[in-house]
Amino acid sequence: MKPFAMAVLVLAALVTVTVAPSSAATVKKPQKKPVPAVTSKEEPASPYTILSIIPSQGEPGKRVSLMGSGFSADTLAWLGTSAIPTAVISDRQIEFEIPKVAPGLYALYLKRQDGAVSKIYNFPILAPKPVIESINPDTVFGCAPDQERTVTLSGRNFQESSAVQFDGGAIRSMYTSPEALSFTVPHNVLGGQHNIQVKNPDDMVSGSVAFYIDMKPVIHAVHQGEERVNTYELILEGHNFQQGSSVVIDGRQVYNNTDRDKSRFVNCSRIIYERYPYDRTPKTLRIQVVNPNGEESPVVTITAP
Repeated sequence: MKPFAMAVLVLAALVTVTVAPSSAATVKKPQKKPVPAVTSKEEPASPYTILSIIPSQGEPGKRVSLMGSGFSADTLAWLGTSAIPTAVISDRQIEFEIPKVAPGLYALYLKRQDGAVSKIYNFPILAPKPVIESINPDTVFGCAPDQERTVTLSGRNFQESSAVQFDGGAIRSMYTSPEALSFTVPHNVLGGQHNIQVKNPDDMVSGSVAFYIDMKPVIHAVHQGEERVNTYELILEGHNFQQGSSVVIDGRQVYNNTDRDKSRFVNCSRIIYERYPYDRTPKTLRIQVVNPNGEESPVVTITAP
């Protein structure tokens, strides 16, 4: 081979060696950093299942029943931060009585001695509602005097500022205790049935009880009064007589605009009947009083001239 050609081959070999990358100069691809696995910490499942709370709200003294599952002998009901006496009826039913606490919204939940807690529920506790259990007397005569018009209400949850509602309107009352209130029946009310309630300052109102004002006239006794030459008086004692009440003798109404028998209203418990007898022979008389509204007294039978 000629010297020139030999030189070209040597030079080409050198260039080839220089251009070819060596193993030491190999470029490494960047490696991705491992991403840590995401783990979730789950809350432990509640040991209780509460299906119903009956009632869902109430006042102190009210009985509450919880139905569900998982209840045990050491399960207690809690209201807010306080445990309350709890009756475990079965593993599916728990009961408790709402304690005497201030009205408001309380957290209600179940808790075991080992600390296991149920789901928390909102439980409204209401102000105690006044309750009327009895009324004494339940009837008053329309013309009864003040000392016979006092009525006592017995019940519970009455307050010093409680008001007695007479047919929906407040009337003056007297507080005796949380179990007793009294009031005086007004004179200017109509006869018949009326509704009595108690309303507390927080606007809680009791149920109504019936109260009756009896306006029917009744004759208790008849006795002879002043005697004159041609007339004598029969005095009718009773109650619920009215101005304008008429006397009926043997079915005949006594009219005051005649020259003979007359009647005179004295007050609601007395009427004087002035009688003109045809003769002085005693006879049987049937006497009755009829009020202007048509209400009639029972018939009273007497013997008089």
